[in-house]
Amino acid sequence: MKPKLQNSSYQQRDQDRMFIPASTHHALFGQRELHNIVYRAERSEVTKVAERHVYETMARKYKFDPDDKDALGVWDTSEWETRFGYLFLAFNIFFAVIGSFTLLVGGIGVANIMYIVVRERTREIGIRRAVGATRRDIMRQFFAETLLIVLLGAVSGLLLSVGIVLGLGSLPIKEFVGSPTISGTVLLATLVLLALVAFAAGLLPARKAAGLDPVEALRS
Repeated sequence: MKPKLQNSSYQQRDQDRMFIPASTHHALFGQRELHNIVYRAERSEVTKVAERHVYETMARKYKFDPDDKDALGVWDTSEWETRFGYLFLAFNIFFAVIGSFTLLVGGIGVANIMYIVVRERTREIGIRRAVGATRRDIMRQFFAETLLIVLLGAVSGLLLSVGIVLGLGSLPIKEFVGSPTISGTVLLATLVLLALVAFAAGLLPARKAAGLDPVEALRS
């Protein structure tokens, strides 16, 4: 058997057992009765359907009622797998909601910073308008500054995420929880949401800066 960590098994661990053909077992011990059948469905979602087919097949062969649940003892290990699947789905939804709100709050923070920047640089905006800069030029300048701030934050967050994944990957937990990876779907969804947040956070302060009256800006 392939070496692996086992926190449960059928009676014993693989390392303490030998697996031989049924015909060899009969030749050595003379025992023909079958005590256990171990099977695995293609997917955990269809385990109950497979269990029903097993009951019906065994009932036809050994003449018992397929609805008699006491006729066969069944240990359905897929129930826990299904429960864990729902549990991790709930975790994913929870973290997705938390992550979305975090990005939105971050976008509001960037927008507030840019509003402050616009107010502190009102005279600079007035001078630029006085020497020929158009509203589009002013808007493009502040919009680009916002995108730069968001881009720096996104790159920093991505590098931090990669570092955390690599750090967790070096821990001896792969046999129990697998190797952590960065999901391409989650990464794409995050980038799309981040782009929308950056656009909204940069557009409003940029429009405010572009809409300042040059004369009033020079007086400030």
